[in-house]
Amino acid sequence: MIILFTFITYSYSRCAFSVECQGNNCDPLEVDTEPFVARVSQCPHMDGTMVCCNKNQDDQMQRNFQAIDASFGNAGGGCDICAYNLKKFWCEYTCSPNQSQFLTTNGYTNMKDPLNPKNILKVQLVEIKVKPQVACDMWSSCKRTQFASQVTAMKTPGGFFNFQGEQAVGQAKQFISVKFVDNDEETINFDFVPDCKYEYPPGPDGKIVTPDGFVISERCSCNNCDLMCHDEEILYKETGVFEGFNGYLVLWVWAGAILIAALITGFRYYKQKANHEILIDPI
Repeated sequence: MIILFTFITYSYSRCAFSVECQGNNCDPLEVDTEPFVARVSQCPHMDGTMVCCNKNQDDQMQRNFQAIDASFGNAGGGCDICAYNLKKFWCEYTCSPNQSQFLTTNGYTNMKDPLNPKNILKVQLVEIKVKPQVACDMWSSCKRTQFASQVTAMKTPGGFFNFQGEQAVGQAKQFISVKFVDNDEETINFDFVPDCKYEYPPGPDGKIVTPDGFVISERCSCNNCDLMCHDEEILYKETGVFEGFNGYLVLWVWAGAILIAALITGFRYYKQKANHEILIDPI
């Protein structure tokens, strides 16, 4: 009975895309296949289960996850909970056995490589459906990270997700459009931690590992997580009108400007007077 139920479940689950590599050149492919059992080193909670990602995609995620740690994790002045949430999102996007329920491919187009504008890439067009609340909660865990706070495009939940999708052009030859739909049955669904204050207890060896196998290097701080700040800590201090104002420096600058203006005016006056005397005929 359990075997029959599993078969029925996965018979309605389909994979929407895959990746094929020739050496270091990898291209996304549109597929319509059933999930399969595979090793997934970058998504420990999916390793050895029914998935839609192959070895090429696992290798891609390894490189992308290193970039996530450097940009959004503690190593890059960010928060490891944010990095953890993003990894869980991309694991689900790439490997979920229910991929076709929330993801559709729409052919290909030519786009400039963001890393090398002179290079034109054949890019797969992808649309992914995300619940608005999921977008808001994930963004909340990342909005105070150094990288997200410096990029204007990531100032809102929608902008945050669309920025991720646009970056996929250079990283995976995909342009990912995000459609926000408030429906559990047709949106990407996965477990994540909306609370950047959340702390996982260290294991016997001192390492912090989430129940689904992801490593957390250290807890987030007040610098990148509002919820980690105490009441007496000032999160945002408005800049005063005279913030950074140096009165002595301004005084000397104005004094120098006035002196230079006086010298120029005097020079012009004496030059005009001399020219006037030359033009007067002697008696």
